[in-house]
Amino acid sequence: MDAETRPALDESLTDPEYDRLAEILDHGLGPDCMNLEEMDGFFAALICGPVTVPPSEALDEIWGERGAPFETMAELEEFLNLAMRHWNFTARVLGNPDMVFMAWLISEEGEEIPRGNRWARGFMRGVEMSRHAWQEVFNDEDKLAMIFPMLVLVHENDPDPEMRSWKTPPDQELREKVLIELSVSTQRLYDYFRSHRRREARAGQTGAHAARKIGRNDPCYCGSGKKYKRCCGNVTVH
Repeated sequence: MDAETRPALDESLTDPEYDRLAEILDHGLGPDCMNLEEMDGFFAALICGPVTVPPSEALDEIWGERGAPFETMAELEEFLNLAMRHWNFTARVLGNPDMVFMAWLISEEGEEIPRGNRWARGFMRGVEMSRHAWQEVFNDEDKLAMIFPMLVLVHENDPDPEMRSWKTPPDQELREKVLIELSVSTQRLYDYFRSHRRREARAGQTGAHAARKIGRNDPCYCGSGKKYKRCCGNVTVH
């Protein structure tokens, strides 16, 4: 399909187009790139957050360290068309009170329900792109509850046992509750930060405050002065 016949960017993806987007992410890019689940979480964070992050600034995060590997401009344009249409659909759903946002979660082979870890990882990668603007969420216990499901899942299988969320593996009922909260929390964050985005738009601010990935011994997001692993990275579910 050439550029002239591709659907407009405000047209929702069809199921076959989602399959194609997943295929590109799974097989067409580098091993450290996001899959569709992770990219969905990433987009959700950028769209619901306190500052406007243009999709173009997020591409390097999606593609990974190898960069865009497309051999032709047509291949690149196909990916961009599919990804930006998904971005626009996500933004449309979150901004419409008559629509219900649902996180795009993928069940692994042999699993009855998705795990949600990659979605949460994508979301937190989106947070890291403008982490200072998110600081007020981490500064307040009540507001932190809005991002708690993401923190729980992103640390579930952390290589460092001290960073893991669960004392014991969660049963299916508990995991399902946390997965539902991913969608609910994203909508709450979108609504909470609505005034922030409006103020930013009025002020004419642009771009994201890029930040490297936070490490376990780095200062926490929230400005407490504690190491991340001893603060917001130490989220435990009993």
